[in-house]
Amino acid sequence: MAITIDDIYDKEFALKGGGYDRDDVDQFLDEICDEMTNLHETINSLQMQLSKAQEDLAVAQTSVQPMYQEVKPVEEKSSDDEVKKASSALESILRNAQVLADEEVANAKKQAEELIKEAQEKASQIVDDAQEEKLALGDSLANMKAAASEYRTNFLAMLKKQQELLESDAALFAEDAE
Repeated sequence: MAITIDDIYDKEFALKGGGYDRDDVDQFLDEICDEMTNLHETINSLQMQLSKAQEDLAVAQTSVQPMYQEVKPVEEKSSDDEVKKASSALESILRNAQVLADEEVANAKKQAEELIKEAQEKASQIVDDAQEEKLALGDSLANMKAAASEYRTNFLAMLKKQQELLESDAALFAEDAE
C-alpha cells in the first residue's frame, strides 16, 4: 500500500501512557509531507521536461522525413555529396537529441528512486525509533509495577507487625486492669 501525503496529514495517533508530544509528531509529519510534495513536484517537472523533449524529437523526426522524400537524385556529383552531408548532419542531430532525452529520463528515474529510497529510510527510522521507545516504556512500566508490588508487600508486612504490637500491648493493659 502506497502512503500518500493526505494519509500522513490525516494520520492520528492514540495517546498511551506518557506517549510522544503530539505537537512534535504533527510537526515532523508536516515536514515529511512538505518533502514528499517537493519530490512530487520535482518528478512532475522532470516528466514534463521529458515529454517536451520527446515532442521536440518527434517534431524533428517528422520534419526530417519530408526532406528525405523531397530530395531527388541530381546528376551533379557535388549536390549528392551535399545531400549526404546534410542527411548525415540531421541524423547526428537526431541521435544526439535521442541520447539527451534518454539521459534525462534516466536521470529523472534515478532521482525519483533516490528520493523514494530516502523517504522510505526516514519512515523506517521513525518506526524503529517508535518501537524502541515503546519497548523502553514497557520495561519502565514493568519496573514500576514490580516496585509497587514490593512496596505493597512491605507495607502490609509493616501493618501486620504494628497490629501484633498493638494486640500485645492490649494484652498488657488488660492484665493491668484486672
